Amino acid sequence: MYTYCPECEAIFRITAETVGAADGRVRCGECNRVFNSLERLFDNPKEARYAAVLNSSRSLQAGGSATPPGTGELDENDVDEPGPLLTPLSGEGWAGRRMRRKDIAGGILATALLLLLGLQWVYFNLDTFARDETVRPLLEEVCGLLHCHLPLRVDLARLEIMDRDVRKHPQVADALLINATIRNRADFPQPYPVFEVSFGDVGGNPVAIRRFLPEEYLGEGSNTAAGMATGVPVHIVLELQDPGEKAVSFQFSFL
Repeated sequence: MYTYCPECEAIFRITAETVGAADGRVRCGECNRVFNSLERLFDNPKEARYAAVLNSSRSLQAGGSATPPGTGELDENDVDEPGPLLTPLSGEGWAGRRMRRKDIAGGILATALLLLLGLQWVYFNLDTFARDETVRPLLEEVCGLLHCHLPLRVDLARLEIMDRDVRKHPQVADALLINATIRNRADFPQPYPVFEVSFGDVGGNPVAIRRFLPEEYLGEGSNTAAGMATGVPVHIVLELQDPGEKAVSFQFSFL
């Protein structure tokens, strides 16, 4: 025999022993509703499913609840002696019963939360994605629609040093004066790089390393947000402490 829950429409296989255990009163294993199984017994699950759907449709057309008057109503005996707990028939329960509004709302909410989590992940990894040449075109199209701004593309290999000069500072003792000109050879603007100056001894071992941020080698008040324009030379003047007599070579690099 089979019965269905008038609240959530889950289908259950039920035995004569279960029906007689509490005068037919049972508790739904899906929604915990107590109902009288004697009032809705069927020979096969298809009949139970058809009756459940028909009962729900009639109730909705009448503007009432899914449970007809006099069936499945809770009373004191139901609360004190709820009857056996039914387990949903395999293939029924949440997977087999008709979708309800709260189920749809729950699915929409879960989807929205997953979408929000994905957007947060993309946002915190935006710099990485913006540097990926395969992903960036798609991001540019999306940002064109959303009016957002991507970080500037980076290709340090396309930055070059046109000329360089390191000499004793003419006015400050134990200091060096560095002049260099750098240029962006890429066909797109790039962020101003971190400028590194390293000194080595006769054996090529590092003696001193100094790194300069864009604000340091461009000067205060410089606009770095737009990045390095294509093909426009940028002159750099730096002052730093003399690393000593062991330093016999120097090297410039970008980070």
